[in-house]
Amino acid sequence: MAKQYVHMSVDTNTASMVGKRKDSNPILLKIQVGNASHDGVKFYQGNNLVWLSDYVPPQYISVE
Repeated sequence: MAKQYVHMSVDTNTASMVGKRKDSNPILLKIQVGNASHDGVKFYQGNNLVWLSDYVPPQYISVE
C-alpha cells in the first residue's frame, strides 16, 4: 500500500475491523508506543481512533 504514514488504531477492535478490509483474518501488530516515543519516535494524532508515525522501528513491534 502506498501510504505516507504508518497508521495505528487505538484498540484491537478498530485494528481488526480496518484489517478485515483487505484480509478476512488480519494479523494485528502491537506497537510499544511508550518506549518508542521515549526513544524519539514521533507520533501524530490523526483522529480519535487513529495515530500516525513516519516510521516505527521493528524493535517496537510485536505480533498481537
